[in-house]
Amino acid sequence: MTIFDSDEEELVTTLSDFEPPVQIDTSFNKFIVVDNIPVAPEAKHEKLKSILVKIYQNRPGAEVVGIHLALDAQRNTKGFAFIEYSKKESAIDAATSLNNYPLDKSHTLKVNLLDDFSKFANFEETYKPPTREEFKPKPNYNQWLSDPKALKGYDQFVTRYGDYTDICWNEMHVGKPMVEKSSVSLTSSYVQWSNTGSYLVTFHPDGIALYGGKDWIQVNLFEHRGVQLVDFSPEDKYLITFAPVPSDNPNSPKSIVVWDVRSGKKLRSFLAPPKEQFTWPAFQWSAKDKYIARIEQLEKGINIYETPSMNLLDDKLFEVKGIKDFSWSPTDLSLAYFVPAADPLPAKICLVEIPSKKLLAEKSIWGASDARFHWQNEGAFLCVKTDKVIAGKTKKDKIPTTSFELFRTHEPNVPIESFEIQHSIKAFSWEPRGKRICIIHGEFKMNMFVSFFEVQKSSVKLISKLENRKLNTIFWSPRGTLVLLANLGDTGELEFYNTQDCESYGTQEHLQCTGVDWNPSGRYVTTFVSHWKVQTDTGFNIWSFNGDLVYSVLKDRFFQFNWRPRPKFMLTNKEINQIKQNIKKYQEKFDKQDEDDNKAIQHIEQTRLDNLMKEFLSFLQKGEQEYQALEPTRKQLGSFEDIDPNDIYESVETIEELIDVKTIILKK
Repeated sequence: MTIFDSDEEELVTTLSDFEPPVQIDTSFNKFIVVDNIPVAPEAKHEKLKSILVKIYQNRPGAEVVGIHLALDAQRNTKGFAFIEYSKKESAIDAATSLNNYPLDKSHTLKVNLLDDFSKFANFEETYKPPTREEFKPKPNYNQWLSDPKALKGYDQFVTRYGDYTDICWNEMHVGKPMVEKSSVSLTSSYVQWSNTGSYLVTFHPDGIALYGGKDWIQVNLFEHRGVQLVDFSPEDKYLITFAPVPSDNPNSPKSIVVWDVRSGKKLRSFLAPPKEQFTWPAFQWSAKDKYIARIEQLEKGINIYETPSMNLLDDKLFEVKGIKDFSWSPTDLSLAYFVPAADPLPAKICLVEIPSKKLLAEKSIWGASDARFHWQNEGAFLCVKTDKVIAGKTKKDKIPTTSFELFRTHEPNVPIESFEIQHSIKAFSWEPRGKRICIIHGEFKMNMFVSFFEVQKSSVKLISKLENRKLNTIFWSPRGTLVLLANLGDTGELEFYNTQDCESYGTQEHLQCTGVDWNPSGRYVTTFVSHWKVQTDTGFNIWSFNGDLVYSVLKDRFFQFNWRPRPKFMLTNKEINQIKQNIKKYQEKFDKQDEDDNKAIQHIEQTRLDNLMKEFLSFLQKGEQEYQALEPTRKQLGSFEDIDPNDIYESVETIEELIDVKTIILKK
């Protein structure tokens, strides 16, 4: 009988088989219990509820469905309440993130999941010792620093070409880099080192993966579909991922996510600003990974979030009306911000200590409309480039000018001084761990000026100036003193310059060069042409610090070259200067090590060649013996191509060589 031939009772019974049974949720996994709330009379119940909703709904994706206050016979609150969320994830998040919330001086709110009460009620009173898990040590992600090659001063780098990702050691004494690991399809787009070089990031459609350790194992996986950008905190404790994926629910942002690197835990999500306002990195990290911050979209101030709780500092916005830009100090817990001029008020540049928000320094500038912050990497100096317009002879005449405000942030009372540069500014860069500044300026790209300044005790002095240069980018050596000036995206002109002696080592060229990267030691610098920007002659060149070409390779579909960063210096400037003073003493030691290494490499290579020659001669001898053994067979078959050993063959070659030339003058 088919379904169409059945009677009504059979038809209903048959159709019910197609419907899933109704599942009744008997759990309380969406509820939390909030303890230590104020005891309030009935007249204040609604106000108390609104305060609780404001607190416990202020989380990404959290939606409070209802609040039930526990009341006594006089309808006063008993000091606890039940809160229901729309999702159990929101309840779990509230129990972990909003526990011990300071409501006021007398009330600190405690949060527990309602399901936990039944678990604790059925808790076994008989103690059972927990099973002891075997200790599994985590891999040392900085192990590569103790590798014999790293101890000899060699650095690693990663390259991407075609579907391949290669991690190499820069053993230039061998004549070429040595590949440590080569992988196919390791990433779907590009790779990125973390700030300290501990991790290598690979990108995939569903998220990113971190690799590290001696055997390049997968450290962690962060699920964020469509992720395109990653930003690590300065000490690699946290990272931020960005995916330009529109959110289906505005209360559940998916675009920007903050993660804990070691645990892989998602700390908080944020909505990305509109496309026209979006910049990367979306947040700025403070020193010591303590805070992240970004400007509120309506420019009313700065949202500063504490790590790892990701709560607003002091639970409120740091109000700075009209703020346009800000920047953290790379070493201290302080930030500088800029407020442009607005009639009748001048522009302001302020340096503020965090978390106290104490004003450390302030500079007012009339007519300034824009500013760019440039910190020296040790945080001792802050140079702020300001653009302003000065009125000319008539009201319609407006002359754009550029000036620099130098803040000496580590000196008492933070002295501020100003200096100006003629022409428009093309590039600005501080010397790492130094007091020198390099600025490229000029009106025409074929005729640029490169000026070098030095911050002295009470002034900023011009120490050198290069003229008539076709350059647009500055790349300082990580060790300072040396700088590579380049013309990227054009003719690829390169100039290697020593700021200590104010001497140019020379010029080179890498046509269509799209990027430059110094290795951490400052001994080598790489220029490369990426397939992402140029489709022909892609590859990379490795140069010595003084401009000698050490290694060059062309690769089809070459995408990326990045040196592996090293952790920050542990030596002070004083200790580094002592090493420089005794450099000859150390040089002898390392020269001998290099000589021994070269001898060992030559011995290994010679042994390899000798073994190959022995193998060839053995093969040749074996073939001769087989050939002689087959001589009777060849004669029987009538093959007489054998050479008679008694035959003598003579080859004559005429060579003409000019021995001498004499000139004799004959008298008539």
